[in-house]
Amino acid sequence: MEFDALLIEQSIAKQYGVLPHLQGELSWPEWSKLVSGLMDDTPLGRVVAVRSERDRKMLEKFTPQQRKMRSEWAAFRARKAAKAFTGEQLRRQMDDLEQMMAKAFGS
Repeated sequence: MEFDALLIEQSIAKQYGVLPHLQGELSWPEWSKLVSGLMDDTPLGRVVAVRSERDRKMLEKFTPQQRKMRSEWAAFRARKAAKAFTGEQLRRQMDDLEQMMAKAFGS
């Protein structure tokens, strides 16, 4: 949620026609319902589709902007994971990330 706060707000505005910050205090269940109901044609839906794509042929057709979205997301996830790992676990995780990036970007 912290990484995608702006995309979430834009997606809620697009899909429901409301700006979340103008709705006053929403309870967590209400907020959760709004976010979990977001569809694929919202800004967040499109970004999630790019981040989760696994088809090699589709990945090869990605634009530089789509590749950037994926690499920023991978870097964010790596930073979060690094906080929870020991030195050896972190090294293995980084090796895995490097291999994934090499596969994704043809290096």
